[in-house]
Amino acid sequence: MLVGVNLATLDIGSIDEGDFFVKFKIRCKKQDFISNLVLVYGPAQEDHKQRFLTELAHLSSKETIPTVIGGDFNIMRGSHEKNKGTFNNRWPLLFNAVIDAYNLRELELSGRQFTWANNLADQTFEKLDRVLVTTEWESKYPKATVQALSREISDHTPLLLNSQDGASFSSHHDFKFELGWLLHEGFFDMVKDIWTSTDIGDNPMDRWQAKIRRLRQHLRGWAKNIRGTYKQEKKLLLNKLDELDKKSEHTHLEQNELNIKHALHEKLALLLREEEIKWYQRAKVKNLLEGDANTKYFHLVANGKHRKTRIFSLEQVEGIITGDVELRNYITKYYKNLFGHPETSDVVLDENRIDDIPQVSPQENELITSPFTSEEVRAAIFQMEHNKSPGPDGFPPEFYQVFWNIIEPDLMALFAEFHKGTLALNRLNFGNIILVPKVGDANKIQQYRPICLLNVSFKIFTKVATNRIITVVHKIIRPSQTAFLPGKNIMEGAVVLHETLHELHRKKLNGVIFKIDFEKTYDKVHWDFLQQTLRMKGFSNTWCDWIKSFIQEGNVAINVNGQNGAYFQTRKGLRQGDPLSPIFFNIVADMVAIIINRAKGEGKVNGVIPHLVDDGLSILQYADDTIIFLDHNLEMARNMKALLCMFEKLSGLKINFHKSEIFYFGQAKECEQNYSELFGCRSGSLPFRYLGLPMHYRKLGNSDWKHIEDRFEQRLSGWKGKLLSISANKFSTIPMFMLSFFAIPKGVLKKLEYFRKRFFWQNDQHKKKYHLIKWDQIRQPKEQGSLGIIDLEIQNKCLLSKWLFKLANEEGMWQSLIRNKYLQSKPLGSGTKKPGVSNFWAGIMEVKELFLSLGSFNIGDGTQIRFWEDNWCGNQPLKFSYPSLFNIATKKGTTVAEVMSSSPLNIYFRRGLHGERLLAWNELIRRVMNLELSEGRDVFRWGLNKTGVFSVRSMYKHLINNGLKVSQEIWRTRIPLKTKIFMWYIKRGVLLTKNNLSRRNWYGAAALIWAIWLQRNDCVLFRGTFWLRQWAKLQRNEDQDWLLLGAQRLETASLQVFNSFGWNRCAEELYGYSASEAVGQDITRLIIVPGDIPALNKIIGNVFTGKCWRGKFPVRNKSGDRFFVVADATPLCDDDGRFVGLICLADDTQTMEELIAPLTL
Repeated sequence: MLVGVNLATLDIGSIDEGDFFVKFKIRCKKQDFISNLVLVYGPAQEDHKQRFLTELAHLSSKETIPTVIGGDFNIMRGSHEKNKGTFNNRWPLLFNAVIDAYNLRELELSGRQFTWANNLADQTFEKLDRVLVTTEWESKYPKATVQALSREISDHTPLLLNSQDGASFSSHHDFKFELGWLLHEGFFDMVKDIWTSTDIGDNPMDRWQAKIRRLRQHLRGWAKNIRGTYKQEKKLLLNKLDELDKKSEHTHLEQNELNIKHALHEKLALLLREEEIKWYQRAKVKNLLEGDANTKYFHLVANGKHRKTRIFSLEQVEGIITGDVELRNYITKYYKNLFGHPETSDVVLDENRIDDIPQVSPQENELITSPFTSEEVRAAIFQMEHNKSPGPDGFPPEFYQVFWNIIEPDLMALFAEFHKGTLALNRLNFGNIILVPKVGDANKIQQYRPICLLNVSFKIFTKVATNRIITVVHKIIRPSQTAFLPGKNIMEGAVVLHETLHELHRKKLNGVIFKIDFEKTYDKVHWDFLQQTLRMKGFSNTWCDWIKSFIQEGNVAINVNGQNGAYFQTRKGLRQGDPLSPIFFNIVADMVAIIINRAKGEGKVNGVIPHLVDDGLSILQYADDTIIFLDHNLEMARNMKALLCMFEKLSGLKINFHKSEIFYFGQAKECEQNYSELFGCRSGSLPFRYLGLPMHYRKLGNSDWKHIEDRFEQRLSGWKGKLLSISANKFSTIPMFMLSFFAIPKGVLKKLEYFRKRFFWQNDQHKKKYHLIKWDQIRQPKEQGSLGIIDLEIQNKCLLSKWLFKLANEEGMWQSLIRNKYLQSKPLGSGTKKPGVSNFWAGIMEVKELFLSLGSFNIGDGTQIRFWEDNWCGNQPLKFSYPSLFNIATKKGTTVAEVMSSSPLNIYFRRGLHGERLLAWNELIRRVMNLELSEGRDVFRWGLNKTGVFSVRSMYKHLINNGLKVSQEIWRTRIPLKTKIFMWYIKRGVLLTKNNLSRRNWYGAAALIWAIWLQRNDCVLFRGTFWLRQWAKLQRNEDQDWLLLGAQRLETASLQVFNSFGWNRCAEELYGYSASEAVGQDITRLIIVPGDIPALNKIIGNVFTGKCWRGKFPVRNKSGDRFFVVADATPLCDDDGRFVGLICLADDTQTMEELIAPLTL
């Protein structure tokens, strides 16, 4: 390794080297920042890789200062880092384990996916080079980037690490409403005064624009002022607090000084909270509760997202474009052309042929074009997601939600003008387009997805329109489309596809499946075709005019690396970011299904599995995810391609044939090349992904779940564990999509639980930690005294049961297919898991009996209810009420309709009825004959809630319930989650006290502190001269030696101390009761710790990060022969927020006689 250093900018402190690395301790002269620079060259030989990883782990474990590690590691991290060939997972697993254990982060590589290539004709590409950093290094250089340079003659790609001199990603050029401003005292009144004092003219739009403009100008200046004083104010507060602290060491503070400290502390907390909200707003993190993460976590996530979206260069035909100005000009030109005038077409759609197109009724048209109400506008605003990037005016949804009562009159005036048709909505219709990479190594403009950030003031109009059209859209879109429709599940189409694949394979049927890839789907929709489609579906002229004003009068600008280009008007396309766009796309895409069905009716094309789906299955759609099904016939395949090309000319939706895939079944495999040449696309292989699910006709193996395991491992990487709390629910949502469709294999479940346990117990530490409680107990709900972490196996059963409820009670394409395939006319309860059934059917059959046992049937025609085995008459199935009859019945699976088809009952037995059986038979006849069948369908009612409608939550709660109810006081307390969890540990008595440690064969060493013993099972630790002075004062007030106080006097004394020095506030925040309520509660044993003790400092440091510290304090009594242990604790603070004590658990074997004992550690 050759290293060059510019000594003008860097100082070299020390140099260390190993077999595979060279480490420099360097100091940046400009910033006076010390860090480690480690260069590695991993061995290519398999025999040396173990030694290399061991050396890397040993190197990382010793680092305590910010570190960057880079070079040729000669190890990949996953199969995605190789373009082809076999992949050995052994070394990547160990490599990832080292990265995760030592909280390293890999900086994203810009410009390339791979860093190494061989020189063969059919090249193999791998990613072997990378840069890893600690979170401390990244915090110092948040804008750091890694760029791939030209390989030239080398087989490796050089990497350029640019620290950007610690610059921030933040841009102050554009106004942006900060959520942290809402914390400032008087901010609401300030906004109200500015808004209400601005009243210009009678035109609602002029008035609105003037108010927004004036408010933005005022807030920009106000924010600039507070931004400039933030650091100074924080420093001033800390200095004043420090002065009061120093003074309190020599004299008692007066009441007014204590009040000042309290006020200073509240101001400081407000500043820190505002900083956290600022970075939370930039990180755009979901699924985190308050207290789950800290400011540093949000900071790192925001920086990582900015790095991923930053564009350094783009490849084009003429060469590579670099530089922000050049990139912005090139990208703006590209999108001007993309959104420009559509190409003219000679293909037209007969607008008069609407006999096969569902229509919006006149009554529905009147409803969706009625005057707007304040209630529906408010509902639309409050439905908008939080923490979303605002449009060009800088005001996010939270602004409209918080200040709704102030802005409501002006906003409703705009809606009134819009309804009259006189509003110039184009004055609000502006958006900034940001580019989100579709792939990690995006280097072409086509590899970015344009997301339009519209003004929220405009989005309110389209959101209200969305809420209106959603009430009728399900009637005018065919069942083949499942996206963004009320009552539709995203995975219904996946069920149809999965079962179709299975049926084609199982019965060796002929068929072709064409998986379509649309090019720039939203961006190329022709507006004229959308308007034509709306008219053909029966929408009124008023509605069509509204839609025209929404989509045809907008202006957008391209934002490249934080800077906007010039605004321009679009001429086609739907903007991603507009609430209406998904609905409009569905309406447009629905026309291809109509066109195909017309051709099918004329015999031009045929679908597949006509024995399961009426007229055969031809198309499945979920937004732009489209699957075409064809019977094996090349002539009909040509017709299908012609239809697709015609639809492309009509709608503008262009098909990327070269990116699409074809799958063949039966005899169609023999014509694979013919189909491939006809459609100009490649042959696909199973499994393939549809809506994120792996699709295959066979049962999925553990390897098909690997992407879920990889996401778990990535989500729970060490650096995140360091900054997130130990609440595991935040990552339980990752596999739910798969668990909603397939029964999870035992091996996969074991692996996912391993990841969760590791994150929960080890968090940011690479060393193994004690598991304080059994995992099964942790997964119990909070109502039963546990943490409520989701049990994945039980959740899987609940999610699969939802399909059974829909199958029993609803009609639809997938229900019809499933019934025809597995049930025919038989009841749901008669379904079985036979060899060779599909993976989906096998999964729901595993939970069928459990599901049916938790509900009952309301009888209709009786055809879907098993007479003996289903619960329909009474509180349990009849086989349990009359077991003697059920055991000898000849047809145990007979239905209610069959039994009641003759009088008295159509039931036959293997032997005669005598004695008790005859009595039971007579009772059964009397009980059943009073019931009457109807023409309606049988309905299954869910028994775990009053509505009778199934819910995953109710079933999960029932299955996880162990019947034990305990107090939920801990979980209701308004404190950070990690503190709640620690208090729960105390309540469960599982902290590592002497007794618990002795069970684990653990022993420690000693030091000197003092202890006062009272009575029960908890204690308070106090440290430092602060508390010694307070006890000394208390001693003088009591006029006796406080060390000799009895238990009753000590309780009173402790109350005085708590009242004087902040217990009320701390106790109410941490424990939910005040000082007066604390006496006689759990806090009745006191331990005073004078002076600074290193071991205790270690405890304190770990407590503040929510970790469990394994320490023991053996205590000697006066005779020197008795001991107890105090270990893990939660902090107490005084009024200025300074740490003053710990709540701990002590051994419960001591007596009142051991009041005073010097502790020897």
